[in-house]
Amino acid sequence: MRKLIHLLITLLVLAVLGWALWRGFTHRHAGEEGEAKTEEAKGEEAEKPEDFIVTLEKEKWEALGIEKDQVERAELRPQRMAFGRVLDPTPILTLDGDLASAEAALAASRAESERSQKLLAAGESTSRKLAETAEAQFRADEIKADGLRRRALMEWGTEFAAFNASQRRAFVDALVRGEASLVRVDLLPGDALSTQPKSARLVVLGREDQSISTQAIMPAADVDPKSQAQGFILRVESPPFPLRPGMALTAWLELPDAPRAGFALPRSAVIRHDGRTWVYVQEEEEKFARKPVLLDTPLDGDKGWFVDEKLGGIGPDDLLVVTGAQSLLSEELKAQGGGEPD
Repeated sequence: MRKLIHLLITLLVLAVLGWALWRGFTHRHAGEEGEAKTEEAKGEEAEKPEDFIVTLEKEKWEALGIEKDQVERAELRPQRMAFGRVLDPTPILTLDGDLASAEAALAASRAESERSQKLLAAGESTSRKLAETAEAQFRADEIKADGLRRRALMEWGTEFAAFNASQRRAFVDALVRGEASLVRVDLLPGDALSTQPKSARLVVLGREDQSISTQAIMPAADVDPKSQAQGFILRVESPPFPLRPGMALTAWLELPDAPRAGFALPRSAVIRHDGRTWVYVQEEEEKFARKPVLLDTPLDGDKGWFVDEKLGGIGPDDLLVVTGAQSLLSEELKAQGGGEPD
């Protein structure tokens, strides 16, 4: 009888322990599933675009001078960003002076050599030694001039080396007067182009609304010793403002590939707040949504910024606030009890 009682008690204890273990396992599994769903929900919320709404009566937003327009479609050829500086023209001025001097000496020695050879052939009173001396001087001047031209080709590219004396002098004079500039730009370290850029635009910090076009672009003869990046020499003529030697610039090198689709955002539509860039879109007559946008590339002149269709944050049907966006931001922050906009 006792053995039977002990057996029953043992079985009861084992049953209780088994039930407890089973309950603990199922609760833990359910908790993990709940946490996973919670994390997934958080991730979905994080992926949603972050919009901020400001509601204003029509009379008020009209009084603030709010103007709207449909988003303008635009295309942009693939570009590559490069950073550079305006070059000091002193080395090219020195090289031009050396070339001009060498070419003048070459012209004189060539004429003297030809005259001596004619006199010698005609039996005039000149010695063969004088004719040979003139010929040697001519060859020496020719070698010196050719060496300087090769140096121009190595340092400044094919375009400058191909200039004749008058073209070179006109270009150098433009450099001296500030009517032309040479700019050296380098790609980011590790970046490289397999094709020659078609053209380039330059932007100076603080003057993004005055992009500068280039008249020529050629590969640099050397590599920057610090970045080891691929470089280019750009020629600029008649810039909208003086380009001083050493001035830092950002270059956008246009590549000969298929263009990207996107939108052109007016500069007046873009506001900066909380370390990000935003635009306002009218969703209803009295409702405006502030949306984050990713500015891609500054466009020529007063066209504003290019925004990629897939990455920018706006769509083709958005009604964009093009005037008064800063006023809307002030009204939004007032309604939230926040401080002044950036």
